[in-house]
Amino acid sequence: MKTLNKTLSLVLVLVMVLGLFGVASATDFKDDAQIENQKAVQTAVALNIINGKDGNTFDPTGIVKRGEMCKMICVALNGGTEPTLGTLATPSFTDIAGHWAEKYVEYCYGLGIVAGNGDGTFAPKADVTGVQFAKMLLGILGYDAVKEGYVGTNWMYNVNIDA
Repeated sequence: MKTLNKTLSLVLVLVMVLGLFGVASATDFKDDAQIENQKAVQTAVALNIINGKDGNTFDPTGIVKRGEMCKMICVALNGGTEPTLGTLATPSFTDIAGHWAEKYVEYCYGLGIVAGNGDGTFAPKADVTGVQFAKMLLGILGYDAVKEGYVGTNWMYNVNIDA
């Protein structure tokens, strides 16, 4: 069963990776002509992992934000449906209270998929870096951040080795 869970997680991870490289939706975005990976985008949209941005755009040259990635992870882990999530009375991070992605950040944080910046903040509007994304993927696959050394001063080095 554990192998099946890891395999399914890997499939979801691959879909999310495609999302970073131009995976859009099955609908027509206003900026459709700029999307290089049409099929990948259509797949991610069909799986409900992405749905575009305001104004019916996809923004294929945009950079995924930390809060956006948390939402994509939540939807992917929930089989493509929007999960029913709540928020904590006292948020885990000082900068997520009232942010649209607060519940997604809390969910991913609770699963050990994401972590804060070490200063009590999460920065949901910040760009996702490659090493942060790799850490999220490893967390989805079941790697324990503390056990594997993905926390502390050498976390990036340890994530890069495992990734």
